[in-house]
Amino acid sequence: MTRMFAKTIMIACFCIAAAIAPMQANAQSITLGGDDRMVGEVLRANGYTNGVIKSRSLTLVRTEACKNGTKYLVKISVLGKITSVTKLGDCPRPQRARFTAEQAAQFLSRNGYGQIDARRQGNTIVATACRNNRKYEINFNRRGEVASRRRAGNCDPTGLAAWQIIDRLRAEGYNQVNVVDDQPPRYVAEACRNGDRVRVQLSNRGIIRSENRIGNCRQRLNPANIANLLESEGYERVEVIERRRPPYVAHACKGNAKYEVQIGRFGRLRSESRIGRCAVPIDPANLASLMTNEGYDRVKVLRGNRTPYLVEGCKGETLVELVVNRFGRITQEDDVGTCATPVSKQQLEDRLAEDGYLAVAVRKRGSGWTAEVCRDEAKSNIRFDTYGEIVSQRRSGTCTSSSVLDVLKTLESRGARSTNLIVEGCFRNRKYRWEFDRLGNRTGRKAIDGSCS
Repeated sequence: MTRMFAKTIMIACFCIAAAIAPMQANAQSITLGGDDRMVGEVLRANGYTNGVIKSRSLTLVRTEACKNGTKYLVKISVLGKITSVTKLGDCPRPQRARFTAEQAAQFLSRNGYGQIDARRQGNTIVATACRNNRKYEINFNRRGEVASRRRAGNCDPTGLAAWQIIDRLRAEGYNQVNVVDDQPPRYVAEACRNGDRVRVQLSNRGIIRSENRIGNCRQRLNPANIANLLESEGYERVEVIERRRPPYVAHACKGNAKYEVQIGRFGRLRSESRIGRCAVPIDPANLASLMTNEGYDRVKVLRGNRTPYLVEGCKGETLVELVVNRFGRITQEDDVGTCATPVSKQQLEDRLAEDGYLAVAVRKRGSGWTAEVCRDEAKSNIRFDTYGEIVSQRRSGTCTSSSVLDVLKTLESRGARSTNLIVEGCFRNRKYRWEFDRLGNRTGRKAIDGSCS
């Protein structure tokens, strides 16, 4: 009778578990699915542009996108929420065309001015021009707007304007024209042709009277090309420090030596000073050990095939995502979750009990734990790490369970008298105590104080 009672309880538990399993299997989440358009809408709604999907998993979509000129790795959950953002670098920015002296001259010509001479001074264009035999000095700001205009005397009605000299020489195949003297009747300009720098004299009517070679022509260096210039000279890892005005300054590496290099306006290397050592690129295979040396544990490499590398690890109880450059330096750290803490013997025993195991023994083993447990009639040996994660599990034998009658007989053999079985538990959110006789028949029930949480 008592064995039938025990089997009835086991069958009831099995039925409940079997009922719960299909409910869990049928639970579903609202996901982004494979629709790239929906991912793009999430990015745009959060201010990102130029979004590109890099990879998908069951729970995340990894994208790269731009915001305020900066490129980010943006992770989006299956629920359409941004879970983390990691800075990757700069996004290319469209550059506004620079307002030129030629555009200033065209503007003045359209507005009835003649004898126009327009030149750049810093970020502004300064022009002199004539209208109604009156000479004016006009200043343009960097956006091409007229910032000021003032009277500067009278104009010679028969003279050539500087822009006319420039146009005449360009029509003859000259470039980089600079008007040196524009006072009639003598006009002089310096210009380049066929690699030679020449001084050209023109007549009052714009006819070339003479040409004398004065040197070689050199192209001014575009600051945007400084890195390419230094790389062609054998440098690497170039970082431009001063690009606004010459001499330009950059830090760069040759081998393991770091230098500060000054570059002239025409691209000539003016000086080179050693300022330290350059870091050696790391082997991505050493990422985990390097981050462990930096104080992180449970390190997992998320991206080790290209830079910047992406690594996940624990810092105390905080799960962090690290952006690491090619030299092993952490450039960004983001909190992304919580890490498990080391478990005690009692915590592990409680967890096993919650999972339906009967713990025969839990013992310390190295930095982790080992437990012999029973569930149903199977005995298992389970190894855990220090955080309670299962390392290995194997079946080690069979568990036998004594019946209620066997338990009572054992107690009576040791001198107990008038034995019966008392069970405490919760029913409909209240705590009760049940009493059973030695054959498993219930002999009493009463509510008792206690929590059922």
